Amino acid sequence: MASSTTARVPRIVAGLAIAGLGIALAFMPLMVAGALSRPHETSSQMINLRASWGGTLLGLGLFVAWLESLRPIRRMLIGLVMWSMVGIAAARLLGFVLDGGPDAAQWVWLILEIILVAVGAFALRRNPSGARA
Repeated sequence: MASSTTARVPRIVAGLAIAGLGIALAFMPLMVAGALSRPHETSSQMINLRASWGGTLLGLGLFVAWLESLRPIRRMLIGLVMWSMVGIAAARLLGFVLDGGPDAAQWVWLILEIILVAVGAFALRRNPSGARA
């Protein structure tokens, strides 16, 4: 059992490091905009920068930290989508607070992200092993 825990530690540390980078990028959308020559004039553009770059890395980092195995593939794919949407939604909400003025499209994206998280969590809770029911 100790070797199993020891084997997970580097993966968890790597996942948390990636998530930390995602958090940093979510708080620095102007740096992302400058590095990638992306527009950043409106609050919606700023929210998109936070969600697309910082949020995606946050979600992927959380996924890496959560993932125990690439098998079963169904569980891995559900987790990938779910955790990615968690990160993107969290960064989008951060943008709502810091940038203000989200347009209707931002609300639609947030609602869709929350729905995907809920569906993924339900699927994993219903069948945590990932085997076909």
